[in-house]
Amino acid sequence: MMGVLKTTGLVGLAVCKSPQERLRKLYTKIFYVLEQIPKNAAYRKYTEQITNEKLAMVKPIVLDFLFASH
Repeated sequence: MMGVLKTTGLVGLAVCKSPQERLRKLYTKIFYVLEQIPKNAAYRKYTEQITNEKLAMVKPIVLDFLFASH
């Protein structure tokens, strides 16, 4: 079982109480900003790809067997 992180070890940087939720919100904001960039721009394509990969890492894990039809 993982312990609760009490400090980041960095002066002035508090421990986030819900890091996954905070990251999801941040990645959503990134997508909003990327919508302002032309779809064919290389920066947008690569940033969307990276952000999608990172978003997949913090999405809640849904257990398939809980939702399987019986």
